[in-house]
Amino acid sequence: MTIWFVTPAWRRYDLSAVCFDQRVDVIRTLAANGIEARCVVVADDENLDLARERDFDVVEQNNDWLGRKFNDGIEYACRNGASRVVPIGSDSWIDPAYFLPMIPRFHTLTSGLYAVVTADRMAECDVTDAKGAGPYVIDRMALRNSHFRPARDEIRRGVDGSTIRGIRRQLRWKHRDVHPFQYVGFRGETFLTPYETLRDVWGVREHSDPWPILAEHYPLELVERARVVLSSQVQVAA
Repeated sequence: MTIWFVTPAWRRYDLSAVCFDQRVDVIRTLAANGIEARCVVVADDENLDLARERDFDVVEQNNDWLGRKFNDGIEYACRNGASRVVPIGSDSWIDPAYFLPMIPRFHTLTSGLYAVVTADRMAECDVTDAKGAGPYVIDRMALRNSHFRPARDEIRRGVDGSTIRGIRRQLRWKHRDVHPFQYVGFRGETFLTPYETLRDVWGVREHSDPWPILAEHYPLELVERARVVLSSQVQVAA
């Protein structure tokens, strides 16, 4: 079995780098548990260089349509041996424990728990929708009817929902909630969905200092780098 992470990226190179390094840690942990994992980054800027430095695969595509970037990555992964596909952003972390043990075939894994982080705040979110917050772990067989391009190409947001609709089959969902910070999305100044929106819709608890909490679950070096990156973005914006 081979898992492929599919990650569109655009600019925000410092944040991409720390999220790519966390992805390397996930891939290494999964390998130690007998699960092969790869990552493909879809971009047309310096994120491609960051990806190659980490031995990720790359697909070159411009940033006009986010749906097309995800589709390009999903198709690439499935054409190159993926048995499961995980669409996940270049601004996100996922605890490797989320994947262990791996779910049975023909199920789609999702998380009901999501933590949204800025330089000085973190909102714990509980996404009670049946599809959860993701990141989805999708069996390749569920993607075949779409020719491995489940989302609408020409959309800039709402790709998760478009992907699920494009699969055109009844999915068997499995939620896995290891801890409230198993899936982390970082938010700076230029993001499609602002921190406040996610907090107000799904938030159940807010913290004024996210970094010690994240350090309980993720490598300290990565946590410190993420803190520095987000703090520097706040200073530039000011």
